[in-house]
Amino acid sequence: MSEHGGDAGVVWRVHPSLVLYAGVFWALIVLAALGAWLAWLVSPGGARAVHADVVTVIASVVSLAWWCLLIRPRVELRHDLVVIVNPLATYELRREDIVAVTDGLHGAQFHRRDGFKTTAVALGDKSAGIKRGRLAEVRKALAL
Repeated sequence: MSEHGGDAGVVWRVHPSLVLYAGVFWALIVLAALGAWLAWLVSPGGARAVHADVVTVIASVVSLAWWCLLIRPRVELRHDLVVIVNPLATYELRREDIVAVTDGLHGAQFHRRDGFKTTAVALGDKSAGIKRGRLAEVRKALAL
C-alpha cells in the first residue's frame, strides 16, 4: 500500500491485512486486561490482582511488539533518498546507489552498488515474500 504526501514522495507500510489481524488480536488482549481489572475491582483479592497484573504485562508486551513490527516499519522514497525504517534500525540509501530490488525472505531486498543488501521489512507480506504488485511498484518508483 503506498501513501502520498509530506516530505516523502511515496511511503509503503506493512500490508494492511496483517495490521488488521494484529489489531484485532491486540484489542482482545486489552479487553482481557480490562476485564481482569474490573473483576479485581468487584471482588478484590490476591489471586485476581496477580491475574490482572499478568494480563496487563502481556498486553504491554503485545503493544510494544505491535508498534515495533507493524506500525514503525516503512519505506519512504524521497527525491534523492530512500529511507528504510525497520523495527530496530533506520537506513538511508541514495537512489543512485540502488541497482536492484528483489523479493527476500523477510521483505524486499535493496541491492547496492557496493555489493551489500538492505532488507525492508515493511515490504514483506504475511507469506514471507512481497506480492508481485508491490515489488513492481517499488521498481517503477525507483526506475529500475
